[in-house]
Amino acid sequence: MRIQKHLIEALQESRYWEHAAYLLTYDEHGGYFDHVPPPIVDAYGMGLRVPMWVISPYAKKRHLEPTIYEHSSILKFLETLFRLPTLASINHRFDESTPGGPNNEAAGGYPFGPAAPPRDRLDEVGNLMRCFDF
Repeated sequence: MRIQKHLIEALQESRYWEHAAYLLTYDEHGGYFDHVPPPIVDAYGMGLRVPMWVISPYAKKRHLEPTIYEHSSILKFLETLFRLPTLASINHRFDESTPGGPNNEAAGGYPFGPAAPPRDRLDEVGNLMRCFDF
């Protein structure tokens, strides 16, 4: 975590700080963050919960966001902020099915697994814009 402290301080001291957002996600070194089972939004579920810090001059002060987020929440934030198309749907093949085999438990041994369309358009996935006061 020491490297993150140095990176954050360097950003805060730079000329870019006025327009910056530092999004820090981390896991518990292979452990579970908490005991709450993840919600099921598709065949793969939301996965393990991961803490996130939003560090920015525009971040809401003393704000704890109760909404469910996942890694595509960062994509949703970038899409909204910069008015971009859905970033997660570059590989449209996953909208219909996913590669199966031994690395895809949801495929059940079949050559193709269930669809895994982009989550950044799902209402169940939080939008990080709620964490900022622009």
